[in-house]
Amino acid sequence: MNRNVVLAPKVEGRADAPVRRQAALERMIALGYGWSYDAIVRRFPPYTALLDEVAGLVARSAATGSSRLQSNVLDVSCGIGTVVARLARDGYSVVGADAVQHLVAVAQETVASAAPGRVTFHHADVARDAIPGAGSFDVLVSMHTLYWHPEPARFLEGCRGALRPGGHAIFLTYARPAHVVPMFRAMRSQEGLAAAVRALRWLVPTALFERFRECDHRYLTREQFHEYLGKAGFEVLESRATFLNGISLLAWARRRDAAAPTTEQRTARATSFVPPWSFPGR
Repeated sequence: MNRNVVLAPKVEGRADAPVRRQAALERMIALGYGWSYDAIVRRFPPYTALLDEVAGLVARSAATGSSRLQSNVLDVSCGIGTVVARLARDGYSVVGADAVQHLVAVAQETVASAAPGRVTFHHADVARDAIPGAGSFDVLVSMHTLYWHPEPARFLEGCRGALRPGGHAIFLTYARPAHVVPMFRAMRSQEGLAAAVRALRWLVPTALFERFRECDHRYLTREQFHEYLGKAGFEVLESRATFLNGISLLAWARRRDAAAPTTEQRTARATSFVPPWSFPGR
């Protein structure tokens, strides 16, 4: 389930009443969603496994030779702080940022108080707002934001700018919609009836949330996903399908800087090197 909401702009005038009604509706959705999301994913094994997967990549990304508390992690579009809470329990210093103020308030009340000194939350959109500490984060996590964000290029630019040179990022995006019936059938076929029934706990509220949400969704192929990241200045290190029968694409990436060669370039240089003693006549 995506953890954010894009609120429609406030516009005055009778002709814009539908816009204001839509904004009010989406705020109501955000309020209900903020309080219900944790209950939906708590003890939901596929989501727990996804958090474990993300936490494993954060561990691989953390600054070499530093303690976890010295590794700074940024969770963009953090929602009510589910990922922040998990990483804080693992010992990291974590900052969460979200564009929906109500979700940040919930996170501050429920997560920050449980991990004093290790967790901070900000009401901010990384695509538009300055994030305190930008340019110094070792690791960035983005859980299913790219598929809905109205400004994907600016969003990714903000993510890159938040990282220190050589910093790592974990991006997830949906590869297809969460349609209940096709997903249920696919999971029943591949993982059995019990797994398909358990998946309804996430599928049904997610489908309802997306139905009422006013935004353009972009469901990317793996190639399109990599292209977005590459154009934004990231080098994709690993990529795979994950979560609920592969509904999500995950990419582990590194901030690419002009002076730093990519993995492919380093490999090409290594394989093309000819030692001088192999030259003819030596």
